[in-house]
Amino acid sequence: MLTSFYGVFKEKYERLKKDLEKELKRAKSDRRRDWMKAHIKEIKDLKQTLKEMDESMGLHTCPKCGYKLK
Repeated sequence: MLTSFYGVFKEKYERLKKDLEKELKRAKSDRRRDWMKAHIKEIKDLKQTLKEMDESMGLHTCPKCGYKLK
């Protein structure tokens, strides 16, 4: 897997989460439901992509034995 864009995806993931938190702080009647659904879908996709990148880069493994830490 190509992992050179890991930082870009991670930054976008964090920004989307922050935007979603801001939206959830609004009153329930003022929330943009369609916008929230689209952002949640995109967040889930990015989370899965980041998880795959983590595994291919070996970020969540022990450097000595290779055992998965998370």
